[in-house]
Amino acid sequence: MKHINIHCDVAQANEVILILEQCNISSFQVIDKVKVKNRLGDPRMNNSIWPGYNVLIMLQVRETNKFDLLKENIINYNKNVSNINQYITMEAWDIDTLIYE
Repeated sequence: MKHINIHCDVAQANEVILILEQCNISSFQVIDKVKVKNRLGDPRMNNSIWPGYNVLIMLQVRETNKFDLLKENIINYNKNVSNINQYITMEAWDIDTLIYE
């Protein structure tokens, strides 16, 4: 099982949700108005100097095929953007324990 964080500009949030739906992933959490200073692209600090902000989408995926498809779709999305500020960042790691049921 994987825990996945996906970071993107608020303008790309609906694209990420669409990708999740295409991967048959229906359970996730969204944290809005995340201030960031990215390695690539402009900072988004939600102020007059650096307008805008990011969204953090967190999810847990049990199925390896869903994770692989999500990763492939994010990579393909990033290959086709016209501006580095549109990149979607994804990080994932293994979960040892998840108490949900």
